[in-house]
Formats: sequence, C-alpha cells, structure tokens
Amino acid sequence: MGRRRSAAEILRSVPPCDRAVMLRHGLDLDDPEAAELFVEGVRAADDAIAEQERWERERLG
Repeated sequence: MGRRRSAAEILRSVPPCDRAVMLRHGLDLDDPEAAELFVEGVRAADDAIAEQERWERERLG
C-alpha cells in the first residue's frame, strides 16, 4: 500500500463546493469530531481500493 494520507491532506483535498454540500447534510468539516469521522471514512475507502487493486493484480495479472 502507498503512503497513508495525513488528515490535513485529506481535508485540504475537499473542494469548497463539496464542503458546502456536506454542511447542508449536517457534516461540518470544521468540527473536529465530524472531520475525524470523515477522515476515518476516507482512509477506510483508500484501504479498500488498495486491497481491491492488489486482488486484481494477483488474480487477473
């Protein structure tokens, strides 16, 4: 697996328009608890994608 992205890097990667959509749905990335939850979700998705890529390389070439 590649380098794990820092929380700051993940949060900086969210464009303002996406932050606005999340805020309308109740997820304020300026709130430390919400930001931590979001970062954990992004990292879980990153891990799942990396695992799928490994699986495909091993089985499909």
